[in-house]
Amino acid sequence: MKAHNILYLLGFGSIILSASQYFQSDTSDKERDGLFIGHWAPTFFILGKILEDKENAGRKVTD
Repeated sequence: MKAHNILYLLGFGSIILSASQYFQSDTSDKERDGLFIGHWAPTFFILGKILEDKENAGRKVTD
């Protein structure tokens, strides 16, 4: 599995984990933890996109 796919999976995983923490919270601490984890997703997606673009740039053949 390629590194960018792993980062995309981590992004989706952090969204799922965030939602579960947020909606299962009985205290404001767990709700806050859910929001904190939810902020990880954009970072994982951006890093995955950067790695994917680098890989695709290496494959391109110039005319």
